[in-house]
Amino acid sequence: VGSGAFGVVRIAHKKLPSGEEALFAVKEFRKKPSESEKKYSRRLTNEFCISSSLRHLNIIDTLDLLRDAKDEYCEVMEYCAGGDLYSLIITAGKLEYSEADCFFKQLLRGVHYMHEMGVAHRDLKPENLLLTSNGTLKITDFGNAECFKAAWEEEISYTGGICGSSPYIAPEEFTTEEFDARAVDIWACGVIYMAMRSGRQLWKVANTDDEFFNIYLSKRKDAKGYEPIEALKRARCRNVVYSILDPIPERRISSIQILNSEWVREIHVCCAGDSYHRENR
Repeated sequence: VGSGAFGVVRIAHKKLPSGEEALFAVKEFRKKPSESEKKYSRRLTNEFCISSSLRHLNIIDTLDLLRDAKDEYCEVMEYCAGGDLYSLIITAGKLEYSEADCFFKQLLRGVHYMHEMGVAHRDLKPENLLLTSNGTLKITDFGNAECFKAAWEEEISYTGGICGSSPYIAPEEFTTEEFDARAVDIWACGVIYMAMRSGRQLWKVANTDDEFFNIYLSKRKDAKGYEPIEALKRARCRNVVYSILDPIPERRISSIQILNSEWVREIHVCCAGDSYHRENR
């Protein structure tokens, strides 16, 4: 059902005692070139430990890590029949307000939960957002995820290095040795929302070598604003998107601030995407 540089995902069938058949997604890992067996094992274990510890409606349910008949590592996850958000955007061209807003609020709920648990994803993009058949959004692929704060720690640890897919990488990753990984995730959420609403990427890469990113930096200071964001029409929405896509990470809005904004509080989430919050009130 999908493949990447270091793994392929297949569908597995399992007969239940009731006689019904259950479907699971099985990710078969591949070793990176020149990666030692020890590093390979550590990488997979790290991904599994992070993903399997997260329990939220908007995060993929990771069930097991095992070796198959070929002695390859496999990660067993819940199966999402709706495909990924990237495919939906490509098929639809762009999403309407109600649909994009619903997915965005679900994404932010998942991201906020991760950050509360001390985990940053560091590779958020439409390809890593899966959809169930009834419209629940699930964050997946924790191969680049990092723990920035343990349960017993009060201060967060800063991270470094460029990580993720070019259009979604935050600008500070190119200019700063250490930064807050939470702000990196928030930036990616903003780029994802604009991809849903416009059906295209705003820039190839968020640094000053990219002419389209330079246009954004210039226009966001202009009284007329940046056209793709101005086209969103609703002022409450525009203001939040500008705050999410603030090139200065210290000024960038946080997940809880986004969720508490007037715009996001008024977003109606579909029944499938809101079941967790109805059950936990």
